[in-house]
Amino acid sequence: MIHKIKALYDQGNGLTIRAIARQLGISRNTVRKYLRMDETAIAEQQESRVRHRQLDDHRDYIISLPGQFPDLSAVKVLRKLKQKHPALAVSDRTARRYIRDLKETV
Repeated sequence: MIHKIKALYDQGNGLTIRAIARQLGISRNTVRKYLRMDETAIAEQQESRVRHRQLDDHRDYIISLPGQFPDLSAVKVLRKLKQKHPALAVSDRTARRYIRDLKETV
């Protein structure tokens, strides 16, 4: 996407920012952001695609719960997690997705 934006802009000789945004269906601010980036910043951004998820810090605890309680649902896992960490601000849906993905991988 970034290289496509730069190619369409062509150092100011190509399409305008507004035209690029319209053609690609993205925000003008996004187009501006990518045009301002140099090649090293683009390479770094494309390499670091791994996101930190909110519940990654509690992954070991979440994995240990089904071992202790085999029939524990995701909602009950979240309740136990919130009892242990009351300041945790995670929605039920986020927790269910995370726990489902964890059960599939573990």
